[in-house]
Amino acid sequence: MKRSRWFEIALVVVVLAVHLYAATSEAHNFPNRWFTRDDAYYYFKVAQNITEGRGVTFDGINRANGFHPLWMLICIPIFALARFDLILPLRVLLMVMGALSAATGVLLYRLVSRALSEAVGMLVAATWVFSLYVHATIYQLGLESGIAAFALVYLLYRMERFERRWRSEPVTWRDLASLGAAATLVLFSRLDTVFLVLVLGPWLVFRERPLRGLLVGDMLLLVASALGNTAWRFGLPNYYRYAEAGLWLLTLALVTRVPLYYFAGLYDHPGARPPLEMAKRLFLVNTLATAILSALMLALWKGGVLSGFSRGALLGDWVASTLLVAAWRLGTRALLRSGAHPEMRPAEELRRWWKTWLAEGSAYYGVLGFSLGAYMLWSKLAIGTFTPLSGQIKRWWGSLPARVYGGPARNFAAFFGIDAEGDFNAWAPLTTRLGEWNASLRWPRMDYDLRYLALLGLVLAACLGVLLLNRRRAVRAGVHLSLLPLFVGSMLHVLSYNATGYASVKEWYWVSELLCLLLTAALLADLLLHPLRRGPIGRALLLGAALLLSASMGWKFTRAIVTRMPHTPLTAEKPLLDAAAFLEAHTEPGTLIGMTGGGNVGYYIHERTIVNMDGLINSVTYFEALKRGEAGEYLEAIGLDYVFANPEILQGAPYRGQFTDRLEPIAPYEGSRKFLMRFLPAGGASP
Repeated sequence: MKRSRWFEIALVVVVLAVHLYAATSEAHNFPNRWFTRDDAYYYFKVAQNITEGRGVTFDGINRANGFHPLWMLICIPIFALARFDLILPLRVLLMVMGALSAATGVLLYRLVSRALSEAVGMLVAATWVFSLYVHATIYQLGLESGIAAFALVYLLYRMERFERRWRSEPVTWRDLASLGAAATLVLFSRLDTVFLVLVLGPWLVFRERPLRGLLVGDMLLLVASALGNTAWRFGLPNYYRYAEAGLWLLTLALVTRVPLYYFAGLYDHPGARPPLEMAKRLFLVNTLATAILSALMLALWKGGVLSGFSRGALLGDWVASTLLVAAWRLGTRALLRSGAHPEMRPAEELRRWWKTWLAEGSAYYGVLGFSLGAYMLWSKLAIGTFTPLSGQIKRWWGSLPARVYGGPARNFAAFFGIDAEGDFNAWAPLTTRLGEWNASLRWPRMDYDLRYLALLGLVLAACLGVLLLNRRRAVRAGVHLSLLPLFVGSMLHVLSYNATGYASVKEWYWVSELLCLLLTAALLADLLLHPLRRGPIGRALLLGAALLLSASMGWKFTRAIVTRMPHTPLTAEKPLLDAAAFLEAHTEPGTLIGMTGGGNVGYYIHERTIVNMDGLINSVTYFEALKRGEAGEYLEAIGLDYVFANPEILQGAPYRGQFTDRLEPIAPYEGSRKFLMRFLPAGGASP
């Protein structure tokens, strides 16, 4: 048996053995040491209710769709076991998460070994499955991030195989449709990956032309320029009052600039013409595009579509897009091979390729579009809205002045996802580490933010320097790893949250960003280690070192999990969840209890029902009532008996004191600011 197969077997055995140890540990560990996030229990309770015939609902009353569909489908058969024992499905789920971790590690090993080298592949796989940061962020929570990581790595693995095949074998529509099906798995694992799977289309369809990479890069640069300049002109957070102007500007910029670039020959190979000629063409085309954009934005404003827009933002977009696109062309020229690259007239290229492009694009996007359309139709018919209600609510929270649940980006570091200390730390752990270094530095005459940007710039410059060590290998490996579309899709993912304002983003949202960082680090490590692999002794030493490092990471991971999940039994009297036991002691069986979160309590409580009051796993009707200030009337209509919450939170947005005259304190919950309160009918009279 080959060494690679032995490594895969060892990886799977260790990961599953460690997770089996955790899965068979003492029952109290699961709610208190492992599955501790409320959001996971939204899945668990809804899945349990589905299997017991209550429908797609958290509380048995309100139909909800605040979840990602693929993970819910996986949870449904697992939580059918909850009717026998609440901990049993959690034990099974823990093993499922372990299997997903191991499977993702094996796919990463195969992907990186083929694109780079076996030693680097070992290190990447071991880092993924044994890193406590990855484990805590992606797997331990019991959320959709585990299946999202697997689906994304599986898609990248399929992309790498396609990359090898298309150069020597004819591509059929079935090949593109198959990749579309793999992309659909990614989409349904986390619906916000829609930007990534959309970006992969041009990468696949235009694979034989320079248009492939240049267009994908332009998509990010034009979007970032339009949004960034609008935010710069209005300022943050004031930008969110005029966010529609930024959205219109980025849409019209893509629709206007990309065709003009194409017919101006700016999607020819960057080496096809001298840099000065390219810069001249770009300047003229961008000037024309800005004139068209100005006329269109003015027309939208005059027509009442926009409440306002900024001419300064248009001017800034013209300057920024010109500089960014020019830098992208020059950077691509520096990385790609030198030599003669004949031009192809755009009209001639279009006549030659349009049928192929149309057929292949239809095959890829057809599968995606049909699947997404079917899901949205089901959601509308079953729930009453086309998209998950949780996302709509968090965007609404982002529009409110209070920040009870966080809020949208307040500075440009957060806007672009590089805020090392806030919610929008999309590129952790890299940005987190840079933030720690920055805090320890004492550079004179340089404030904190400027030092942070300087550190980030130094890191990026060092990475570019490593890439230039072996440009040919860097480009080939980057293409096989699909690093460019992965990075562009990840950045568009970040900007999608900040384009209109979004509150309460979580660390497990950034799956594609984490994978992008890991694969980029793998490429850089491979380029640095490549000279050592020129002889058999060097290759053997690298493999040995990779195995030793993998074993070391595995040992540290095992010790951490064994410590976290002890097998020592606790007293039978100790409840699984203290909050659930508190409510059971102070309320009657059969009562409805409102909570501002309530996922874990809703799962563990007996003979009572938890109603989610923040709306994330509630109904469209409740959300509309909450926005109108009529949530109290709605909750009274469904027969709510109690509220368990922090009264101070209920005074601010999004609740805005709607329940002030309806709450009668009964008992404080020791160790927190929460109270159990009786929910009174309108007028405040006790029943």
